[in-house]
Amino acid sequence: MAERTAKQLIEGGKWADCWICADVFRRRRQTRRYCNQCERGFCEGEHGNFAYKIGKCIICGVHKGDKV
Repeated sequence: MAERTAKQLIEGGKWADCWICADVFRRRRQTRRYCNQCERGFCEGEHGNFAYKIGKCIICGVHKGDKV
């Protein structure tokens, strides 16, 4: 069975792990926020934010011109 996305977990009433905390810092921090673009969880204010009522992690939120 395929792993569920943070969006699916959160919409199902569960908590999801912040993917940046898990992958980069190897710590488990749970959240009820997910990125509308990649559907992974993020810590609000630290690893993502909301603009115009749309949540984005810091990776997806970078403008295309800013990516290297």
